[in-house]
Amino acid sequence: MHFLYDNTPRVEHQHRSPRHEGACRIAVTGRQPKAATGHYYTSRFTAGDMDFTLLNRSTDYGTFAEAQAADPAHTSN
Repeated sequence: MHFLYDNTPRVEHQHRSPRHEGACRIAVTGRQPKAATGHYYTSRFTAGDMDFTLLNRSTDYGTFAEAQAADPAHTSN
């Protein structure tokens, strides 16, 4: 999978992270992949590697915040 992106950070982050464009390539294999790897390059002359690991397919959380809120170890009292 390849894609291009345009990132406009939230106003509070723009002092350290200006708007930028980039390209990304992610490699996924198999019918039910459990891992993926990728690389990204940005117009800010940065690049990096990404490693993704599937943790659980049985949840129905739509966002990281939803999953974090459901985790008792991360719930604030």
